[in-house]
Amino acid sequence: MKHKGIWLINGLLALFAVPIAVMILIRRVDGSGYVETGRSRLAALARMSMVRTKIVRFCRMRMVVT
Repeated sequence: MKHKGIWLINGLLALFAVPIAVMILIRRVDGSGYVETGRSRLAALARMSMVRTKIVRFCRMRMVVT
């Protein structure tokens, strides 16, 4: 299978992302005491998705170089 490393990294990120996403959607108040609304939850999920995308792009770039 081509690019086994990318599949491995995507799988590991999914194992971390799914529980975090569930936690974000379930929580009522975040760590700073801010009461979560629907919009703030979506913003938190979008921020988490952006971080995941940057990690995947970095790993793909490293695999092309090596």
